[in-house]
Amino acid sequence: MELASFLNKLKQAYNFLIPFFFGLLGVLAFAPFSIKFLIIPAYSYLIHLVFFSDQKKFITKLSLWTLGHWGIGVSWIIVSVYYYGNIGYIASFIVYILFLILILIFAVAPIRLFKIQETYKASLCSIVFISSALLLIELTRDFFFGGFPWLIPGTVSVDTLLSNLLPIFGIAGASFLIYLGAAAAASFWNSSKKIAISILVFTALFFIPFNTKNVMNNDRSISVAIVQPSLDPKLKLKHIYKPLIQETLIKLSLTDSIKPDLIIWPEAELPFVYKSREYYALKKRFSESTELITGMWLFEGSELFNSLVNVKTDQIYKKQHLVPFGEYIPFKTLLNPILIYFGAPISDISPGKPDQLSIQVKDSLNAAPLICYDIVFGNDVRKAVKSSDFIINISNDSWFGRSLGPYQHLEISRIRAIENNKWLLRSTNDGFSAVIDNKGTIVDILLKGEQGVLNQEIGINNSSTIYANFGYYVPYLSALIILFSILFRNIWLKLEI
Repeated sequence: MELASFLNKLKQAYNFLIPFFFGLLGVLAFAPFSIKFLIIPAYSYLIHLVFFSDQKKFITKLSLWTLGHWGIGVSWIIVSVYYYGNIGYIASFIVYILFLILILIFAVAPIRLFKIQETYKASLCSIVFISSALLLIELTRDFFFGGFPWLIPGTVSVDTLLSNLLPIFGIAGASFLIYLGAAAAASFWNSSKKIAISILVFTALFFIPFNTKNVMNNDRSISVAIVQPSLDPKLKLKHIYKPLIQETLIKLSLTDSIKPDLIIWPEAELPFVYKSREYYALKKRFSESTELITGMWLFEGSELFNSLVNVKTDQIYKKQHLVPFGEYIPFKTLLNPILIYFGAPISDISPGKPDQLSIQVKDSLNAAPLICYDIVFGNDVRKAVKSSDFIINISNDSWFGRSLGPYQHLEISRIRAIENNKWLLRSTNDGFSAVIDNKGTIVDILLKGEQGVLNQEIGINNSSTIYANFGYYVPYLSALIILFSILFRNIWLKLEI
């Protein structure tokens, strides 16, 4: 009797582990693991759970899938809130749990709203309907919490045939094909498997490894030096170490043998603010022939901005998309009392305005400036890049710690380069700094914790992409039209009966 009871409990535990396991599989599809095809079973389980079953304990299983996928996939939030938000472990963990609850409520559970009929069959209409619904839910992540488009399925398309869709439809096009494959796989639990098999095989073909190397246009190029100082970010808080930070950056940047046209320093590395005495002293250290782009804090009245500055021309870009809990507190009314209780700082950084101008370098070239979290918002990147020759992305990835965050962040940067057909120059405090060509290939890279400089000549590419011109409107509008067409079709068929 006791054995039977034990086996029953073991079976229950196993059943609860299944949704967590399938959620975790999806994380393994992203960097640094990059087992691309695992995104299909991860989402096929979610689709089966939501659309093809009336299982008991639905909320519990959905929560466990969310814990496996999001809980592990963005576990770097604990690290970043602890270091960047400057609060203790307990408060960091509470913020992390609250974040997962909000993800479940606003990004995962709403999928259930699209279950408009009791039973879904493995028909082409059902598969396309489900894929369109998931794509529209994905769109809402651009606005949730001020935006959290992380772990987007289309991100795994890097280095596969699927990446050929990126310059045409953007990451949404890649996601839609993945949702099609996942919906087809989910329908295996039902009848009429021929359609499902066909779609699944078709989708699987796009996960074949694929990489295209760029042929640089030597007629138009610029030499760059990307600096990675790899210093403890907390050193800048100690007055005695301030000269060390600046001198390390200058020593890495200025050499007798290499004279780059453009030097790029990472986000918020300097221990002083824009237009301070130290800033003007720095300005004098660089010759007229070399331009320095650096991250820097900027005060305007009582507002503090995380900024990118061209030291030669004093052109400024202010970071638009702030990191939740690190740079601003969402749901202040709810969360401020909790954070105050744990002694956390609750002041916010101000966001920059949208549609800021590109930064001009070397007189005739324009660079699209992006700071850290800005890079994950594909449509905003597209708008910035339209009038630019290449992309500059400075970041402070040290607050990710030794987590999955830096790998995922780099992977997203590669997506943006492919979507817009532009070279991307990425400078971070302690990795990964990289030169990425317009095909998403990493030409050169500095690893996590490595101090050094990437000296590279990059090509200037003026040819645009379909995605750069039209954005994500085509895939999302198509999904909306498909969704309503199938809904009206179902209503019409019911009326005929």
